[in-house]
Parts: sequence; structure tokens; C-alpha cells
Amino acid sequence: MKPPIFLSIVMPAYNEQPDIEAVIREHVEAVTKLADSLDDWEIVCLDDASQDGTATIVEQLSRHNKKIRLLRHIQNKGIYQSFTDLYLDACGTHIYATGSDGQWPASNLLKMFGVLQTGADLVIGVRQNRSAIYSLRRRIVSQASNLLPKMLFGVATRDAGSVKLGAREVFTCDVISRSPFAEAERIIRAHKRGYRVEFVPINFLPRTHGKAKGATLRNVIASLRDCFRLVGDNRARGL
Repeated sequence: MKPPIFLSIVMPAYNEQPDIEAVIREHVEAVTKLADSLDDWEIVCLDDASQDGTATIVEQLSRHNKKIRLLRHIQNKGIYQSFTDLYLDACGTHIYATGSDGQWPASNLLKMFGVLQTGADLVIGVRQNRSAIYSLRRRIVSQASNLLPKMLFGVATRDAGSVKLGAREVFTCDVISRSPFAEAERIIRAHKRGYRVEFVPINFLPRTHGKAKGATLRNVIASLRDCFRLVGDNRARGL
């Protein structure tokens, strides 16, 4: 018999008032379809000090559904810290990391869960249409982010900043990165530790509100710094 799965769906949010309610409701509907395969589930949303009504909306939803939980940062801490705090707070045996901006349809979860059930430890969604949605600058940053791990560590991360589904320990392992590169580092460490990592194509939609901040100059520089820090750590500890 397969061990029971308690699935934690985690999503950071910053000024996502126009989309957050629809995103959460869509994921509730999706996870309900997996009820026969799950022991339990929860949706955990972390509001990263939004300046709009994001937190209020999630709080209202949580009053009607106790499986929805709200975490809050009093000060904005960025995407790295938001995901890190979500992973550590999640109660599940497995974690599905996604976004709250409406770009990641909940149907991706159903597709990735099917791959998880074949014995994968980590399933990573690969966006097929980034060239149609992202600017040239963002595509260059994305391609470089995917190329460096392959060159430096011999690991194909393919789309480290995308949605992920896997065993809790993959997400909560110790990492030295303190930037968005932490997501690539987790994939690298999973590979090196012998976890089965699978990649599946997913749907990715244009953003209808707000502005993506994942590829800011600050994040890019911090990620490059962490990448080369990991190279040194790799050599010193035989990662």
C-alpha cells in the first residue's frame, strides 16, 4: 500500500487582491478531485506585507474553510523568504508550491500529481510558452538560470522557478542560498541525493494584474552570487 499523502498547497502573495480569491477557490476545487488519493490537505497562503486587501480576502476564505490558512509578514521579505517560511510551516507530507497571481492554473496540480503517484519524489512543471509571455530580457535571464546549474553542477533544473510538487523533505532541506536561486539549489540537492525528479509540461498564463518581480536586477545578482557560493560548497563538501 502507498503511504498516506497529506498535501500542503503553498503560495506566496503580494498585492494579489484581483486574483487571490479565484486562485484559491480553483485550487480547492482541484484538490477536492484528489480526495480519494489524499489523507488530508491544506492551502497555506503567505501575505508578504501586501498594501491592498490580499490578506483580508484570504482571512475571509479561511473562516469558511478551515483547510485554508493565512500567514503574514509584517514587513515585505521577498520571494525567497516567503517560500522558505511556507515550506517550514506546511503540515503536509508533500508540498505543492505555486503562485497566487493567476498564471498557474490548478489543472497543473492534477497532471503533476499523476506523475507523483508513479513514484517520483519531486515533479517540476516546465513552462512551454515563456517566449510568448515573457520579454526578451526575462527570457535571457530564464535561459541563463537554467543553463548555469547544468554547466556547474551537471544537473538540469529546466524551470526551477516554476510550480513544484514533491516530498516535504525536498523542500525543507538545508540550503545555503538566500535568493530565488534556492529553488534551483533544492533541485540540485535532490538530484545529488538520489531522489527521483521528473519534469512535465504545464500551462502558464499571461499575468492580468500587477507586475512580476522575480527577475529584478537585485534578485538576479543575488542568485548569481548564491550559485557561485554553491560551487564552492559543492567542492568543499562533495555535494
